[in-house]
Amino acid sequence: GGGVKLREIFRYELAYQAGRLTTWLYFAALAVVAFLFVRGNYLADALVADFYLNSPFIIAAVTVFCSLFWLVVAPGVTGEIAVRDVETGMHPLTYILPVRKAEYLGGRFLAAFVLNALIMLAVPVGVLLAVHLPGVDAAVVGPFRPAAYLTAYAFLALPNAFIGTAIQFACATLGRRAIGSYLGSVLLLFVAYSGIFAVMLFIQRKEYAEPFDVFAHLTIFDVTVGWTAIEKSMRLIRLDGPLLRSRLIWVGVALGALALTWVRFRFEHHTAGSWWGHLVRRRDAHAPTPTPAGSDAARPPISVPLVPRTFGPALYARQTLVFAWTSFLTIAKSRAGLVILVVIAALTVRLVPQNMYNMGTPLLPTTAYVLTFLTTPLTNAMTVWAVIPLLIVLWAGELVWREREAGLGEITDAAPVPEWVLFGGRFLGLGLVLVVWMAMLTAAGLLIQASMGYHDHQIGLYLKVLFGLQLPEYLLFALLALVVQGLVNQKYAGHLAALLVYALIAFAPKLGIRHNLLVYGGSPGWTYSDMRGFGPSLGPWLWFKLYWAAWALLLAVAAKLLWMRGMEGGLRTRLRLARGRFTRPTAAAAILAAGLVLGLGGFIFYNTNVLNDYSSAFDRKERSAEYERRYARYADVPQPRLTGANLRVEIYPDRLAAEIRGTYRLVNRSAVAIDSIHVATMPDAETGPIAFDRPARRVVEDDEHGHRIYALERPLQPGDSLRLSFAVKVEPRGFRNGGAAASVVANGTWLTNGDWLP
Repeated sequence: GGGVKLREIFRYELAYQAGRLTTWLYFAALAVVAFLFVRGNYLADALVADFYLNSPFIIAAVTVFCSLFWLVVAPGVTGEIAVRDVETGMHPLTYILPVRKAEYLGGRFLAAFVLNALIMLAVPVGVLLAVHLPGVDAAVVGPFRPAAYLTAYAFLALPNAFIGTAIQFACATLGRRAIGSYLGSVLLLFVAYSGIFAVMLFIQRKEYAEPFDVFAHLTIFDVTVGWTAIEKSMRLIRLDGPLLRSRLIWVGVALGALALTWVRFRFEHHTAGSWWGHLVRRRDAHAPTPTPAGSDAARPPISVPLVPRTFGPALYARQTLVFAWTSFLTIAKSRAGLVILVVIAALTVRLVPQNMYNMGTPLLPTTAYVLTFLTTPLTNAMTVWAVIPLLIVLWAGELVWREREAGLGEITDAAPVPEWVLFGGRFLGLGLVLVVWMAMLTAAGLLIQASMGYHDHQIGLYLKVLFGLQLPEYLLFALLALVVQGLVNQKYAGHLAALLVYALIAFAPKLGIRHNLLVYGGSPGWTYSDMRGFGPSLGPWLWFKLYWAAWALLLAVAAKLLWMRGMEGGLRTRLRLARGRFTRPTAAAAILAAGLVLGLGGFIFYNTNVLNDYSSAFDRKERSAEYERRYARYADVPQPRLTGANLRVEIYPDRLAAEIRGTYRLVNRSAVAIDSIHVATMPDAETGPIAFDRPARRVVEDDEHGHRIYALERPLQPGDSLRLSFAVKVEPRGFRNGGAAASVVANGTWLTNGDWLP
């Protein structure tokens, strides 16, 4: 019967996918991400805020976060199950079997959903390992509560797995390509975060953002933000209110996608390719029919002259350009190519003007302000622009595997084309797509300004920011994605590896990795204003980008050496081929890249860690906790009030330095005598001697935590006053991991001194 056939399809697909190594790699990767997220993002918070590390709200938050990572790796399972028959060419046989489409689709979807639900079990596994493995203070580990893990899995992980699997399955099945499942994930991410972003900025009503809260990200963090430490440690997540509504909405959407798949699916052999292929075939249908070679009207044979075959730089350059243009056209004609970029740009033109308001007051759409909506660093995944790196991963996979999937891999691999031409041509083609995207964003910015009646377009600033600052962010990641796809000898495993790398880049701060020397493509942010331009922010940004460009060159050398050609793709074979490819030019490029990595890395480290004090978020929280342990007992000690100040400020714009000398008038407004004065200092500023107009003795000088205590020989009586004199000097030494000091700028138009004064 039908139930038996559905069950057999389900069992076969489940057993087949469970036996694949990539499925367990997905599980392991998700467990590692959960482990790192707990240790890197919540361990220090639990120590400082006094709640349990295994509290229900942390388990729920980690589940929501890992659902986003799962969404970008699960298509490897869903897409494979949905269209394996089509992509292996077996569908002409399987489609004629006596199986109804409800059984055929139902068995495959259920297998994909069960597998993804099992993969999501990696989240509680990772949390358990993070809590109970060595390295965690026992004081922050609460009692084991199975209900905390079960509620997070049942209310968050399982619905997210169902929603994501349904959308991915629908896109892959109807598109008849596994890449459709990746597009489904991209669509979900874009709808979720662009919708929440638009509602919160334009309407500023959280209840209207609920329909876009696909993964319960907004709901969980909004519900738990007001909880006390005890509630965070003990209170379970409940399926009610906004969480229940968002679950019902998106489970309904998922069921609708499955119903549409059932209605639209046909057991038919599709020969048509992309939408562009339809247009080309339609145009070619009206073209003149070529004359048959064997007819009387056939032309006489053509004599082809013998041309000497020469292989040199000129030929390799032409080959690279041909590969670049072919790669560009491959992406441009695909479903996830220029069409989707045009749609994103059009949505940007439509949505950004609605955000040009602050508390009901319209804002001036200057070029600098519009560019803040069009740009983001690669390390920031919590914006709508996270869709671009995800598309880059898809594009890189399509370019690397295009010939192999078409059955032409052996022919192209045997062609007399060097590996660096194959890699470089694909990189240039992918880079050209990104250049076109920057041009689209430029046009979008101009249209945004024009639609709001603003016509002072700064074209030069658009070009500097989008092509000079934003484009390198994407190019660095594009090269990395191509390298990963070229090194991994399996398309979907390559997708997984590239997505895992992107997740590590985007969520590195959440995982406890914050130094830009350790995060690929990481750099301090740049700033721009019409008054002071880019200021000193471009210098550190450029040093870090040069450092990562050197790493990119080293990765390109590795890709050239290990690029797979031919049938044999084993590691031993590729290493043997790499030894033969390690020519003198390749060795020179590797030595140059390694030298630049060491030189630039050493220079940056000297600036960030030697000339300046680098401390991680965990170190800062530890320092804050130590400060409380040392000085919390003085919280209720009466102190005089500041009633007057006399400051003399000297600014040295050429050195970006400033000196402040001044006096404070302090008055005892309390009802008791004060026998000691507590002074807070900033570690970034050089604080000179502090003097009082009456005898005082310094009893504590803790510059590490910025605290000094002076004991007065004669207590300050109620209503009495004294004068405090001080000198503070600030001058940047190199640059920090967060960028250059911007307290003083070269033109002397900006000075922030609030953090320097005692």
